[in-house]
Amino acid sequence: MYHGPMHYLDWAATAPPYRDILEAAVGVATERYGNPSSRHGAGRDARALLESARERLGAAIGAAPSSVVFTSGGSEADAIALLSTLVGKGERSVVISELEHPAVYEQARALESLGVRVVRVRPERDGVVSPGRVAEALRPDTAVVAVMAVSNETGAIQPIGRIVEAVRSAAGPRRPFVHCDAVQALGTIGFDARALGVDGAAFSAHKLGGPRGVGALYLSRPISPLVLGGGQEGGMRPGTHNTAGAWAFAEAAARAAASVEARMERARALERRLFDGLRAIPGATPLPEGRLPGDERYSPYIACLSFPGLAGETMTRLLDEAGVAISTGSACSSSKKERRSLDAMGVDRELSFSSIRVSSGRDTSEADIDAFLEAASSAYIRFRV
Repeated sequence: MYHGPMHYLDWAATAPPYRDILEAAVGVATERYGNPSSRHGAGRDARALLESARERLGAAIGAAPSSVVFTSGGSEADAIALLSTLVGKGERSVVISELEHPAVYEQARALESLGVRVVRVRPERDGVVSPGRVAEALRPDTAVVAVMAVSNETGAIQPIGRIVEAVRSAAGPRRPFVHCDAVQALGTIGFDARALGVDGAAFSAHKLGGPRGVGALYLSRPISPLVLGGGQEGGMRPGTHNTAGAWAFAEAAARAAASVEARMERARALERRLFDGLRAIPGATPLPEGRLPGDERYSPYIACLSFPGLAGETMTRLLDEAGVAISTGSACSSSKKERRSLDAMGVDRELSFSSIRVSSGRDTSEADIDAFLEAASSAYIRFRV
C-alpha cells in the first residue's frame, strides 16, 4: 500500500474543493439559514443571497440571471432538459451524440424505453461531432438535440456554435431545443451560453472546486418540466433551495471564469510535458491516434492514452499503488469494461481496452506529470502482455 503524497490527475472526475469556499459556505448555511421562499426577514435575506449567486453564475456562463436554474448537479440539469420531451401530446424524438456522458446517454435510453425515438450521431474518428451529421439526424418530430461541449473521456471540444447553426438551418421554424452538457467546459476552456446560441446547458459545481450536490441549468427559453412541486426556480426545479450551495457554486465559478486564459496557458504547457514524456514510452498511444499537444480540437486538461497489452483497469490500479490517481474514463461509468465513446470513434478494441484518462486542473504541477510518466513507464515495462 502506497503511503506517500498523492499525485492527483483525475480532475475530470472531480476537482479538489476550495477550502476557503467550503468553510465560508458553512457560515452561510448556519447564519443565513432562512428559506428563500419565506416572506419574513430571514427568508428575504436568503433570497437576496440566492439571487446574488444567480447573477454571479450568470456572468460566469454568459447568461442573464433569469436564465439560470439551480439544480442538485449536472446530471439533474441534463435530466430536466431531456425529460421535457415527455410533456405534451404527439410523437417526439431526441438526437444525441454517441459521446454523451451517462447523464444524457442513459436518460435518452430511458426515454427510448418509454416510446421516444432516439437518434444517435457517431463522431468522426478524431472524436469531434460533425454539425452536418447532427442536422441530417433531425426528424420532423425532433424535440431535443443534445451534444456535450467537451468529451469527458478524450477532451474533444465539440463545435457547439456550428451545431446550433446547422440545426436551426435544417429545422427551420420547428426549432428543436438544443441542449449542451457543459460540465467539462466551465472553468477550463470557458463557456459563453449566449454566444454559442444554445437553448440549454448543464453545469456542476464540484468540477471546478465548488461543493458536491449543486449544479445549474441554463435556459434561454421555457420548457415544460416533467417533475412538479412547490414552484421554486420558476417551476423548473421544485424543492427547497440550497442557498449555501448556490453561493459556493457562484464563488467557485467566478474564480474559474476570471482565470481561464492564464490557466489555459499553463494547461497547454503541462500537456506538452505529458506528450513529450509519452514519446519515451514505446507503445504508448494517445487517443485518438495522432493527437498532438497544442491541437485546439482538444482540451489540454483531458488526455486519453492507451498502453496496448495492459488493461486500462490494471494500469489504473498499478498507478494508484504508486500514488498516482487517474481513471479509465468517465467516473460515472468507469466500472464498466466498455468504452462507448472510443468504440463510436472507431478506435481499435485493443487500444480501447488498454485506455486510461489523465486529467489536470488548477493545482496540477510538473511533478504530478513526471510522477505519472515514471509510474506508467515502470508499470508498462513490468506488466504488459
